[in-house]
Amino acid sequence: MKKLFAIIISIFFILGILPILSTAQQTQQTYISPNLQGTPITKLNPNSPIYINIFAMPKNMNSLLFLTQEIQNGQVHLTRQQIINEFAPKSEIQSISSYLQSEGFIIVTKTPFSIIAEAPAYIVNNVFNTTLYLYKINNEIAYKPENNPVIPSQLHNVIITGLTNYTTISPDVQPQYLILGKLVNGVLEPVNSSKAMPLSSLQFAYTYYTPKDLEGAYNVTGPEGKNVTVAIIDAYGDPEIQQDINTFDKQFDLPPVNLTIVPIGPYHPLFGVLFGWDGETALDVEAVHSMAPYANIQLVVPYSDSFSAILQAIIYIVSGDTAQIVDMSFGAPENEFTTSGLYGYFEGISYPNYPLIDYYFALGTAEGITFVAASGDEGAYEGTYTTYGGVVFPSSSPFVLSVGGTSLYANITSGYVSTENSSAFYGYETAWSVLPQYEELGTSTVASGGGYSTFFPAPYWQRSITNSIFRTTPDVSADANPYTGFVTIVEGAQEIIGGTSLSTQLWGGMIADIDSYIGHSLGLIAPILYSIYKNSTLYYEAFHEITLGFNGKYYAHSGYNLVTGIGSPNLGMLENIIAKYLSTHPELQISLATFEPQTTMPWYMYNTTFTIVANINYPNGSTVTSGNFSAYIYTLSGYLSTVKLTFNGTYWVGNYTIMPGETPNVWTIVVNGTSGKYSGIAQTDIDVGESIDIIGPEDSYIPINSEFEIEACIYYPNGTPVIHQTFNASFVHNGKTIFVSKLLPGSTPGCYQGIGGLIYPQPQGTYLMFISNTYSSAYAWNYFGLIDYGIVFSPINDGFTSVSPGENITVLGFTYDIDGLGIFTSSDYAELLTTNGTLIEKVPMTLAPDVTQFGIYDLFGYHEANITIPTNITPGFYKIVIAGELNTSTGPMYGNFTTFIYISPSTLNYQVKSITTVPEGEYVKVMANITYQNGTEVKFGEFIAGFVPTELNFKAIEIESDTGIPLQYNSTLGEWIGVYQMPSILTEQGSIYQGDPLDELAGPWNIFVVGTSASGENVIISPYYITVMPYTYIGSITVSQNNITKVPLVSYNGSAYILQGVYATSLKVDSMDAPLIIMNSQIESLQVSNSIITVEGSKINNITLVNSDANLIQDTIGNTKTAVTLDNSNISVVASVIYDSEYAFNQSNSIIKLEGVSYQNVINQSTLPKPVIVSYSPQNITTSSASISVNIAGENLRVTSVSINNIPVTYSVTTTSTGIEVAIPFNSSVMAPGPYTITISVNDGLQYTLSAAIYNSYQDVKLSSDVSSVNSTLSSDLSSVSHSLSSISGTASDGEILGIVGIIIGLIAVFLVFFRRGGNK
Repeated sequence: MKKLFAIIISIFFILGILPILSTAQQTQQTYISPNLQGTPITKLNPNSPIYINIFAMPKNMNSLLFLTQEIQNGQVHLTRQQIINEFAPKSEIQSISSYLQSEGFIIVTKTPFSIIAEAPAYIVNNVFNTTLYLYKINNEIAYKPENNPVIPSQLHNVIITGLTNYTTISPDVQPQYLILGKLVNGVLEPVNSSKAMPLSSLQFAYTYYTPKDLEGAYNVTGPEGKNVTVAIIDAYGDPEIQQDINTFDKQFDLPPVNLTIVPIGPYHPLFGVLFGWDGETALDVEAVHSMAPYANIQLVVPYSDSFSAILQAIIYIVSGDTAQIVDMSFGAPENEFTTSGLYGYFEGISYPNYPLIDYYFALGTAEGITFVAASGDEGAYEGTYTTYGGVVFPSSSPFVLSVGGTSLYANITSGYVSTENSSAFYGYETAWSVLPQYEELGTSTVASGGGYSTFFPAPYWQRSITNSIFRTTPDVSADANPYTGFVTIVEGAQEIIGGTSLSTQLWGGMIADIDSYIGHSLGLIAPILYSIYKNSTLYYEAFHEITLGFNGKYYAHSGYNLVTGIGSPNLGMLENIIAKYLSTHPELQISLATFEPQTTMPWYMYNTTFTIVANINYPNGSTVTSGNFSAYIYTLSGYLSTVKLTFNGTYWVGNYTIMPGETPNVWTIVVNGTSGKYSGIAQTDIDVGESIDIIGPEDSYIPINSEFEIEACIYYPNGTPVIHQTFNASFVHNGKTIFVSKLLPGSTPGCYQGIGGLIYPQPQGTYLMFISNTYSSAYAWNYFGLIDYGIVFSPINDGFTSVSPGENITVLGFTYDIDGLGIFTSSDYAELLTTNGTLIEKVPMTLAPDVTQFGIYDLFGYHEANITIPTNITPGFYKIVIAGELNTSTGPMYGNFTTFIYISPSTLNYQVKSITTVPEGEYVKVMANITYQNGTEVKFGEFIAGFVPTELNFKAIEIESDTGIPLQYNSTLGEWIGVYQMPSILTEQGSIYQGDPLDELAGPWNIFVVGTSASGENVIISPYYITVMPYTYIGSITVSQNNITKVPLVSYNGSAYILQGVYATSLKVDSMDAPLIIMNSQIESLQVSNSIITVEGSKINNITLVNSDANLIQDTIGNTKTAVTLDNSNISVVASVIYDSEYAFNQSNSIIKLEGVSYQNVINQSTLPKPVIVSYSPQNITTSSASISVNIAGENLRVTSVSINNIPVTYSVTTTSTGIEVAIPFNSSVMAPGPYTITISVNDGLQYTLSAAIYNSYQDVKLSSDVSSVNSTLSSDLSSVSHSLSSISGTASDGEILGIVGIIIGLIAVFLVFFRRGGNK
């Protein structure tokens, strides 16, 4: 993040290509060198590879453009090869090729109009009779000839680039993509890339989309690109593009890509990694393939990112007619070209300039090619200090469809964004608006590019809509915000990427779908789209209007706007509408070009007359010979003139003479008219005036109160230098000319020089330098004053950066002068202003302490300030300025940094719900009800749920940005939902938790939900608490002897496998040869078959055993209907708890041993009925022996033991309809009389003890019988005695009789006493 104190010296890679030779207009080959004040360093290594580009222009560019249109319009019938034979300098190309090969060059690429050749530096030195030397030029290291090279005669009359890699003609193109981060296990992580933003360690919110999401959002249907070829131009390439696209297709269930790689020049894709084009290439191919999965993709790879190399790629495509759509996710701001004319001239040598590239766009358009390009990723400023010329070329070309960016909020209808299995429909879009969290120099307006062109007049299809005299960008838009980015595979890893590169490729793929749908290529599609826009009914069917957003100067609003154009597509409807439009709007076919004697290209000088020629046909192909047709001429000053066209028997023609004082550079010629019921319109561009190449200063930081040199090379269209003219360099600040320097001819023809200087108290800041005279004009921007970097931290780092009244923002600035002074001595202020400059708040900034802030930043050298947003402020976009001042010996220096932020009306309301406990590694579902202040549901926005251990709350902001997962709105539930996988020792690889032991990930955690609605209101939700259990989630898993070594967290102790500390929803153990020990785990369902297991210290919901043995020790089982189910198995349960279950066991042919088992809230111990004794008999035993029959009700009962008074006895068992009958023999004759307890142990898997009480009455019964017998005997005896007594009575006295009776009674008593004692024994 820390910036260098001065402009960084950049070393241009040796393969850079820049111009060095002459054009076909030159009459003499010379090499003239303006003074660049370069400092020689050393000779270039003689073996360094040098690549030169050679452009041989068509024999007549005007005629080629005209004839190409005539062929496309069916007015002339020629083959492509006939055109090539007619206009390509084939013999010249072949002669040059042969010559270069004879000198030792290798021809790398050859087209009918160009060559790329390679040779080591020493061969180049020999051929051009010079020495390539390394120089330091304006703080850059570059190579160029040490002395004026001599152009071989074989190379006359062509354009050559490559003898130097230093130029001021045109900037290198920049890929227009931004990386949000890398997806690792569903969590976004920062990426170390120049195209990535540090995630600022703040509250962070985002979302992302897969191909299925984007197809649904933009209603991609139909043939999806069949029989159409899309050419993608990407510099350098990507070494792993084929592997990445294959992975991409497999992951997202796309058909295999039909990809062809076409190198233009040497193919070194590793340089793509070095220069950041690998991510661009992967994004482009994968985005096009997502939208048009059946289209052919031609990846055209120029060997560098210079416009010369890009032009080679364009010429290849146009000359070969190899594609119907050309996608260009790159560009450079117009204000960095600093050159006018088809060619610029640097060191006396011609170099292709933007009008020449625009010519090839016009030529390709005439062939039916649709060119599509990115409008830029840095808003209205495009990374410069001014919005003047802040639009990006090539998207500013009228022959290119310019694509801007939106923030897409898709309506997710199924699946989850975070698990990349979601499907979507269109939801809502806003413009991709300024993101001030990107640290930039001078201005930070990362947003959808758009604005007014300084190169091109308004094309006819825009003029009445934009009410502008300038071409405006963008034309259309699609998702581009990296915070609503696209899942891309780059070098094997998933990255979330956005930028107008994404929106461009989405449109390129969708245009392929349209071409496929209607059956032919559309060519220049913009006029059709704008015609649909003019019909409000059709427009709202085919497009989504974008009405909210801001790109640093321009607002999105209803209708066309300079941030999103006419909006994003509903492709299914757009295809149908275009097909109907073409069938119901027959138009005149107009082929249009301009001609001038002795001139072969559309570049004319003042005081010359050019002829406008139009070939006009009716829809049936017949020639239009009558009607009313005129040519309307527009310049960058607006409408210039109307030329009435007349029919000369073949063409409609008219002449125009260019007069001094008329605005130079690109003119647009529009031919429009009617014949009968038909009308038609066509457009072409020409260039007018001299070529000015501003050598310096351009895009420079210039100190005040010091002189600086101004230099420009100025040439006529025919390549001869302009001499004996005067030019002024006007320095304009905020629309007012502050000073003017006169440029005078230098010692070298064509070179003009002057001196300038900004003297205090002249205003400091950004200046536009216009170099011009009556016949030409070019401009550059320069900056006077302090240099300021800046960045703004808002409450939430998201894709619609906003702040609410009462909240704070942090402003950071880094200030210095051109010499690196002022870092610690400048005075800085942070200002909050309206976009029109009204000051709201001004806060002094202080030097940041030399400590880490925001979790990751060492801000030493930065100034910082906090701005509290006033509570009474009006919602909208506001400007934030860092104003710096440094007192110097020559006067104060001033500088500023500018960015913007949205102030919302209020924050949002919320309520969060989730589970309360979860194991490590498990997925957590979060639901948040988020509403506006009026209670309305928030349905669109960017919200994430971040998960932070409570003990790390002190750095929660930092952790949230590394652990958040996107939420999505569920319209059925009215909730924002998402799923997050808690970290574990299995899932934290690559995350901030990597290496943490199991117990450190467990405990209390907080869930923070943060984000911003699509309309800019933010929310930071108070933490929701959950408990993370100390188990590692392994989900549903099957363990067998075949896979046991692959099971996570399994170890082996030599005799048994051990699985410890896991949480499984289902664990199946099958056919293990060795025992398995499960320890300290939680398992919802444990199923074991044909195995031996031990479970210790664990919690299990339910266990099923089949043909297995199990030992449960100190476990908790339950919270289910049936805790343990057994089939033909044995289980021992020791010191465990069975709880919250309807049944503890469900057993079949199994044995259950219980020891120290307690039951808590268990209704039934078993699913089998508890055995009970329903009857038994006899209960009172009166016979000398008996069989006691005990009837026991139950199922699957086995008797394991029977005892009587705890003495085991024999028994027999028979089965009954309700259970079993146990027969127990009882020998009552030898058993003492009295009560007995029968104890029966039965087992139905569980062991039960049943008891019954019996009474042995046999002895009592026997005694009673004996007494009866005695009584009977006595009775008989007594009767006998009585008889005897009766007989005696006659002879004995009464006393004698009584004595005898007494003796008898005594004897009976003695007998009874004896009998009783014997019974008791």
